[in-house]
Amino acid sequence: SWKSEKGQSWNTAVQKSASGKVVTNTQQFLPAWTVVAKYETLTDEETRELLGFVALCKGASEPFWWLDPEDHEAKKQVLAPLGNNRYQAVMKQGDYVEAVGYIDNVKVYVNGIERTSGFSVSDGIITFNSAVTGEVTADYRYYWKMMFVDDGINTNKIFKNINEVTIKMEVVR
Repeated sequence: SWKSEKGQSWNTAVQKSASGKVVTNTQQFLPAWTVVAKYETLTDEETRELLGFVALCKGASEPFWWLDPEDHEAKKQVLAPLGNNRYQAVMKQGDYVEAVGYIDNVKVYVNGIERTSGFSVSDGIITFNSAVTGEVTADYRYYWKMMFVDDGINTNKIFKNINEVTIKMEVVR
């Protein structure tokens, strides 16, 4: 079992004048995303695997691609044209759209018709071998580029072969 918490922040400075006028300013172009995942019943083997992964990342030193169990899919998503037959995969939440840097399980459609060849996928960008006309959409799984907030990890042994671990991560770009 697991519990997760996702947060978004913008680091907005708010100035209010004596007349009540408000001026705001954010220094960020994209939101800061944070995720806390709490795994309450990991086996000893799963715990060792997680400890090994954190060691390979050297704690907070190396970022990694994380598949969010609840937020990782795009279906018939309209892609952002970049020019030169290239299209950017995106993550959409409501009307907010943000580019993603890694996708897999990709199905590409041009004007609603699936294309099975004639394109490549790299770094969240779909590149066609030749020009296409019309709307380009895709189905895919996207990953979040994360790093551990803490420089290590603690595990709690609850019972024989039952462990609890809380992981704190933040998006890096």
